[in-house]
Amino acid sequence: MTKTNNSYFPFLSIRAGQREFMDDVRDSVESEKILIAHAPTGIGKTVAALVPALQYALENEKTVFFLTSKRSQHKIAIDTLRLIKQHTKLNFVAVDVTSKQSMCPRATSVYREFYSLFNEFCKSEQKNKRCRYFLKSDEEALRRIRDDILHVEELCGWCAGRGVCPYKAALEVAERADVVVCDYNYLFSPDIAEMVLEKIEVGLDDLIVIVDEAHNLPDRIRNNLSNTLRMSTVTSAAREIRYIDREMYGNLMELEKIFTKLALEASKNKAVEIGVERDFLLEEMEKVLRRRIEAISYDDFVNTLQSIAEDLETTGEAKTAGSTKDVFSAEEKRILKTLKKSRDSSIRTTRSPRYKKEKETAQRNIINVAEFLDGWRTREKCVRIFSLVPRENPMLYFKLLDPSVISAPIFARVHATIMMSGTLCPTEMYADVLGATPDRIKGKEILMREYRSPFPEENRQIVVTAELTTKYTERGEEMYMKVAGKISEVAKYVKGGMAVFFPSYALLKDIATYLPEDVRSRALVERRKMNKEEKNRLYESLRDTTGGILLAVQGGSFSEGLDYESNTLKAIIVVGVPLSPPTLEVKTIEGYYTGKYGAEKGRLYGYLHPAVTKVLQAAGRGIRSEQDRCIVVLMDYRFAQFPYKQCLPSDYNVTFTDRAEVLCRKFFLT
Repeated sequence: MTKTNNSYFPFLSIRAGQREFMDDVRDSVESEKILIAHAPTGIGKTVAALVPALQYALENEKTVFFLTSKRSQHKIAIDTLRLIKQHTKLNFVAVDVTSKQSMCPRATSVYREFYSLFNEFCKSEQKNKRCRYFLKSDEEALRRIRDDILHVEELCGWCAGRGVCPYKAALEVAERADVVVCDYNYLFSPDIAEMVLEKIEVGLDDLIVIVDEAHNLPDRIRNNLSNTLRMSTVTSAAREIRYIDREMYGNLMELEKIFTKLALEASKNKAVEIGVERDFLLEEMEKVLRRRIEAISYDDFVNTLQSIAEDLETTGEAKTAGSTKDVFSAEEKRILKTLKKSRDSSIRTTRSPRYKKEKETAQRNIINVAEFLDGWRTREKCVRIFSLVPRENPMLYFKLLDPSVISAPIFARVHATIMMSGTLCPTEMYADVLGATPDRIKGKEILMREYRSPFPEENRQIVVTAELTTKYTERGEEMYMKVAGKISEVAKYVKGGMAVFFPSYALLKDIATYLPEDVRSRALVERRKMNKEEKNRLYESLRDTTGGILLAVQGGSFSEGLDYESNTLKAIIVVGVPLSPPTLEVKTIEGYYTGKYGAEKGRLYGYLHPAVTKVLQAAGRGIRSEQDRCIVVLMDYRFAQFPYKQCLPSDYNVTFTDRAEVLCRKFFLT
């Protein structure tokens, strides 16, 4: 194996463990292997993967695809590439790209939500030469993207300011780029991947793929092939389409009856959720569509719904203010009536904010139905469920069972793959779940590696508390009071900021009720559905406040992907295990893996490890550099018991105690 050429490395020294990881990456790209790397927080994964991958790509005319799941990880990759370029003085090209609609200066909120709706709008604007951004070419804009390594926000601002389409410019540069930093979807969403690779004229065999935070990949692939449809959405779509197309209105009302039929079956079985066969919905809808006045196919039904949603975008846009009678055509008046326009002439214009809001609501409902029915047809193995939760608004949903059907063929074809994360353990599980196994991928060697943390062991202490738990059978006021009391006792001795991560917003609220006033006065609380600006302000308050206590949830924005700079968190408490309720979906996934790998792995893959991964992500927020010190309190006795203890990484040397506050005091005295 060739040792990594350190001339590309932009820092003064290579950390312990980092060199080993870099050498494994070099070996993988040279020998076309798949590397699955559990690399703990602080090892310096991003630079360790990019240095050997970029070096090989430049020497062998390959392209590095650095895939991330979050915008914050884009920034880390771009900053690292800037450092490499400054250090080496090499003239390589790197471009940062996000989704097409997120980069568009003209995209409305509904377009950012529904790619299919945006894509049709974009194609129509291009075809009819109505988009000034797309029509304009600007060599100066392209030159700057090639010469400078820009964060996507900088790229979009630069291009939009010059009247150029940011997405088009980015892909033009990507045709000759050495590194493309982009979202998982650019490779693992088949439709998007095919379009992008065709535009930048790159074949899969020319790609060196780095999957950052790869523990997120299985769920992302599953979620890409999943959808949910509420009965209220069908009802609203029918109401909004009533005066546009009576036949389509009737078809949607029949779809509502199918929901009622499923609800009766569930009630008859005294169940809140039941499994639904793929063909059931297809056959029921086809019966409905055949007996209408003008019979249409299932495909035609879906396409017509899509077209109606698209037509709502352009209806009346060129009109000026005035009365409905004088300005709008008969069809447009029906649409306005559908959208419940007031008789007040001041809002009888498509320029009205109220009109736009109601139009977007109509589009959302109609496109939701169309996209759900379109996705339902997939022949991939999916869990398909009808749920009566809540009973007044039941839902039908589907989700891909096995992400390896998407990922395995890609791993087999690309030049080399590096999957890395601080919580990619056990590596064997991720190899199985993503299909990176010898029986699925012929002719490629698969390396599974777990690297040790490069930081001094004494800088991190891990404690498991006795007696406390969020186990469902032991929940209640008494347990919540005990947990709140222990949080308070630990907080007394923490010298600096701390975070407490709960399994859910409900448990956060229930336990926080019993926190004493001195803790509540220091608390900074994550709320459900906070927007990006609110989250940034909360983080800045924690960073700038001495002794702040963040109360947040496991699996949320504050527990995954966020780098807490300058040792902001001196203590982390992880309350309980965020196990999913034993729903039919969870049982189906567990049963699927049991059928493939046996009962023990089925339980681990489908139930335990996804929850423990969220715990490990939360626990890893404290130490980000060699100087950082942090105590981690796993506040649930199950972490000291089988099988939960076996789910923890090998370098988790835990202390089991009922006096976590004593260990905390000693930790900060040393």
